[in-house]
Amino acid sequence: MIPDNHALMLFKFGEYKWIKQIQDGFISFACPGRYIDSAKRTGNNEQGDIDEGIFARLKKNDSRIVEWSKKLCGDLEIINDGDYVKLRRKSTYYIPTFCFYTLKADDLLKYEKLKLGTQHIPFHPDDRMFTYFSSCSQIANVLSNAYVYSQLVIQPAPFKYSLMEHLIMNGYDFKMGSINYSEFDKEEFFIEPTNKREELFYKFPRFSYQHEARVCLYNTKLNDIYDRLNIKIRKLPDKDMMLVRGITWYCKMTATIVEKN
Repeated sequence: MIPDNHALMLFKFGEYKWIKQIQDGFISFACPGRYIDSAKRTGNNEQGDIDEGIFARLKKNDSRIVEWSKKLCGDLEIINDGDYVKLRRKSTYYIPTFCFYTLKADDLLKYEKLKLGTQHIPFHPDDRMFTYFSSCSQIANVLSNAYVYSQLVIQPAPFKYSLMEHLIMNGYDFKMGSINYSEFDKEEFFIEPTNKREELFYKFPRFSYQHEARVCLYNTKLNDIYDRLNIKIRKLPDKDMMLVRGITWYCKMTATIVEKN
């Protein structure tokens, strides 16, 4: 029995030159501040996210604003939002983060016309994943080969254990998890700031099509929001990390659906 929140497959979308590096075992962690700045400068709120890393949305007279301003000793960013404010730690801009798209068991259960028993369930990543995550046309050509739109199809367990092996051996404190898209649907919310940066695992519901999971190195801080932390993990066999280049695609998953007791 596969738990509903268990990842069946991981995916990474982007231009060939970057996707090929991941396949070769080079993992590049970027700062949340990079995506905040990108959204502010370009207005691209798909690859960027102006609200990345916020931990609260509160009425302007909420006592927790003053309370946490004192607790965070100058690290609190207060962002006006009409009758509300959004709160974010300035230091969160610099925390190395690596993201990927996930397919979980409960994603398959959302398809209509499912029935008990063994069946083939179609899966197609949201079309926006094929359009927002590359600056290049999907049609490959010799002059732009490095920029051809590509995807990695990743077996979760081998990738997870290879990455964890490197992080543990090199002394990184890390947190892995899926993004929560429901909490930010409330008018007011508050995620208490801790050293593990739990707020980096929440996003607004409009991003839910990305089915994102991420890895955060919560006790590591880079010097500039455009710096990257690059690590080398054990290269996985192609069957565990398959590269698809220049096309969009879909697949069918064979699953046996049973009723929970």
